[in-house]
Amino acid sequence: MDINSINAPVESPGVYFPQDYYLKTLNFLTASGNRMEMKKLFRELSYYEDIYTFTVSGYVKIEDSQGFIESLQLTGNEYMEVNFGKLKNGPNKDDQLFRVYKVGNKEATGNQNTHYYTLYFCSEELILSEQIKISKSYKGMKISDIVSDVLQSQLNVDDAKINTVEETTGLYDFIVPRFKPFETISWVSTYARPKATGTIGADMLFFETREGFNFRSLQSMFQDDVYATYKYQQKNLDDKEQPIQDKVTTVLEYEFTKTFDVVNDISSGSFANRLITLDPTTRSFFTTDFDYDKFKDQAKSLNDNGVTNNLENRFGKTLTQTSEAVTKLLASNTNEAQNSYIKSKEGGFAKDIYAETYVPQRTAQLNLANYNMAKISIPGDPGISAGKVIEFDLMTIKPGTKARELDRFYSGKYLVTAVRHVIQPISGSYQTILEIAKDSSRTQFETVDNSNSVWKDSINS
Repeated sequence: MDINSINAPVESPGVYFPQDYYLKTLNFLTASGNRMEMKKLFRELSYYEDIYTFTVSGYVKIEDSQGFIESLQLTGNEYMEVNFGKLKNGPNKDDQLFRVYKVGNKEATGNQNTHYYTLYFCSEELILSEQIKISKSYKGMKISDIVSDVLQSQLNVDDAKINTVEETTGLYDFIVPRFKPFETISWVSTYARPKATGTIGADMLFFETREGFNFRSLQSMFQDDVYATYKYQQKNLDDKEQPIQDKVTTVLEYEFTKTFDVVNDISSGSFANRLITLDPTTRSFFTTDFDYDKFKDQAKSLNDNGVTNNLENRFGKTLTQTSEAVTKLLASNTNEAQNSYIKSKEGGFAKDIYAETYVPQRTAQLNLANYNMAKISIPGDPGISAGKVIEFDLMTIKPGTKARELDRFYSGKYLVTAVRHVIQPISGSYQTILEIAKDSSRTQFETVDNSNSVWKDSINS
């Protein structure tokens, strides 16, 4: 059986409909070096990236009537070549090579000679990271340089596959105690503070997109240009005259997976949290309170306004004044360098780890970044990736308005936290599913009159 000549390439003349696609490459590579084209075998291609996940992953669902899974002797040492776009000969990305790491359940089709199964793939670096342990010391280095070293020296990642490593502030001493490469990056990332925002924020994330590996802060991503503005249209509107440029930015479906959850926001320290740091050397301690009201006035955000108001509880405290709700205790070395006795001893102190900065702020920021969350489906767009900023124009359903206005609180700028591209050849459709989130509101919430007797009596009753 010549597996190199099973299928001929599928050609596409161009884009006529928003969900058109061009699948340039979908090849299966065996451990022995044979290449099999799979364009006529697959029933669904899913490609996934997420700012909270280290690498790209996905799957290809196969309809097999020739026993490929048996004749190819799959062992998990195979590869997949993938390249998709909108236009033949258009500005598509280069072929991406992935490791096939798992075969999903084999399903019957009603024909005993045919069955379905799913080939799951991920970036090769994920497999490599599971096979390697790092025992290494880093002395007086920026965390961004440590991340670059792990990628280049430990994982041997090509420079072309490293998209953005954002510079961090502060010099650190680390001894990596036999951690895996991605485990190492995750560990040092918790300490990292972006240079662009100085002490405001500890929100660095490591993730992969089609452009390559990224080490970026949330605040940095918030400031990127808007990739596109998406609008949900009523399905019964006549769109025959609607230009294709508008159709490709139409939201096909949407759902809000999180609007707000005050109990979770309190217990996670989103609006207020407290860190108590102890220094056993100097026998001192420090208390650091995170206050959302103070933080949002200094930090970068997607939209101009905060996500809460000034309501006081029965004890006269707002959400941002209840730092005891989340209290953490940590050993630290803050201000050891200013102690005259320790300073006089060579090597008497380590570099400051800035615990009072990174712990309270990272605790809050990662939760605040997902304060409002939604999932939207759009016509397939290979250009959008996790980490981009979009505008979501959601129209109000409030009655009594002649002209449809934007929803005051749930429309606005969102960060794309995850992207799933789904191609289904039988239906000829290509959709992109975006998971989006925002940390702020386009409209300011009204100030609460806490002295109002009706309101005050209600919460104190």
